[in-house]
Amino acid sequence: MAETLILLRRSMIEGKFAAIMLLSLAAAVALLLAAFPAWAAPEPAGRAGIITGTVSIERAAERRTLKAGDPVFVEDRIITGPESSAEIVFVDENRMKLAANTDLEITDYICDPSEKIRQGLVSLAYGKARFTVRGVHELPDERFRVATRTGLVVSGDSDFIVTYDRERPNDEVCRDGLMAALCLENFVIVMSLEFEGKPAVLTSNMISRVCGPSMPAPPRFATPAESAAIPAGLDRIANTRTTPPEPPENPTDCSTK
Repeated sequence: MAETLILLRRSMIEGKFAAIMLLSLAAAVALLLAAFPAWAAPEPAGRAGIITGTVSIERAAERRTLKAGDPVFVEDRIITGPESSAEIVFVDENRMKLAANTDLEITDYICDPSEKIRQGLVSLAYGKARFTVRGVHELPDERFRVATRTGLVVSGDSDFIVTYDRERPNDEVCRDGLMAALCLENFVIVMSLEFEGKPAVLTSNMISRVCGPSMPAPPRFATPAESAAIPAGLDRIANTRTTPPEPPENPTDCSTK
């Protein structure tokens, strides 16, 4: 009988010790979780505007149909089909419009008025897109870039079109395809990925091309045929909204209207 009482008492002591250990472990886990705030959901980089035809969006290896008003995020890939187009309105009201048969990724987009930063990077896999970028003088660190396999177009406040043909033209030796940039307003800078130190500066109605590993072609004014052919399908951007967005009270605000 005495041995039974001893065993029972020992069992109770061990049970209390185990309970205390579990409570201590739970408290430690709670403190650890409190030290690391929950991950915030990513903020949209913008939203889809006017959509025509068949347009898809690929996110985290999942593809679905893109509809007007849908949010778009960094690393989203947007693909337009034949006779289709898509306009994207970024959080700061910068816009881009994809022509038919275009594949483009929103690689990066930062708009942080508190740090006076506004930067965007899109990667054009193939096709054609137009970009309307409005600069804000209060944000000194602002750059909008369009990258292809052969070159890079940089803008701060401009309206321009970038085309990229990943297939080598018959009359060109373009190892990684042919990129062309047409400036419609103000100026843009065109660079070859292999000759970043030798850029070409384009002003209104000027064009330059980057073929494979070569330096940008010398800037020249677009011919009437080029001025008509390159913007085809992209001539209406930022003016197709029935109710244009009102300008924000704070010009450095990055909220979506």
